[in-house]
Amino acid sequence: MLLHVAAVTVLVNIAIIELDSLYSSSPTKNSDVDFSDESPLHRVFVYGTLKRGEPNHGLIKDTANGYAKFLGLGRTTTRYPLIIATKYNIPFLLKKAGAGHYVLGEIYDVDSNMMKKLDELEEHPKFYERTEEEILLAPEAALKPGKPFEEVGESTKAWIYFLPRYKSSLLDSTMYASYTNNGSHGLKYCEKYVRDASYDHRKERQRRVEPQRCSLNIRSRVLLLMANGLSYVNPREFRKSDDAENNE
Repeated sequence: MLLHVAAVTVLVNIAIIELDSLYSSSPTKNSDVDFSDESPLHRVFVYGTLKRGEPNHGLIKDTANGYAKFLGLGRTTTRYPLIIATKYNIPFLLKKAGAGHYVLGEIYDVDSNMMKKLDELEEHPKFYERTEEEILLAPEAALKPGKPFEEVGESTKAWIYFLPRYKSSLLDSTMYASYTNNGSHGLKYCEKYVRDASYDHRKERQRRVEPQRCSLNIRSRVLLLMANGLSYVNPREFRKSDDAENNE
């Protein structure tokens, strides 16, 4: 009988200890939790329209999309073909190591929210594919004329968006070491809001299509002008100008 009572007493004490431990280590309420550790920073190398001064840089600047910090200029440690292709003059970095040039760009640290936005823009992984590569990172102020990138750059790992699947004829395109929308190539990038919704430029990666001068279709130009304050625009005027351009 005494043995039975002793056993029961031990079990009760164990239960009390477990309950005390449970309540003393109960999680903090959500309002008090710091979730910063749940969104680690990711290092990204951008080489095209996401750079400062380029058409899509607004996505990185917009804090509503997440956090982004400019770290410096970057350069690939492997040569890749940076080309401008499709009728919308989109810069692509082809996944073909050893061809092309060492590519210059910018390096950012971004949080998971911003990374998600970048993935959406680049249509990763269905169109572009994001892979982590070795990159040289250099402070912008340290890069003076005539000073090699290798002397001031430090090696780091960063994510890069590549076009992994493409027609081999795209390798015949002009290859660039650095991209700017206002370059001497004259191939202005066509932003998504002015593109023809019925045309799928993704199919062009299967064949080479000569870049074209970007122009707004009639409907897009009418909407753009009306958004800028014009109450009425005659589409026939645009039709006339298009016909004149086509006859040049």
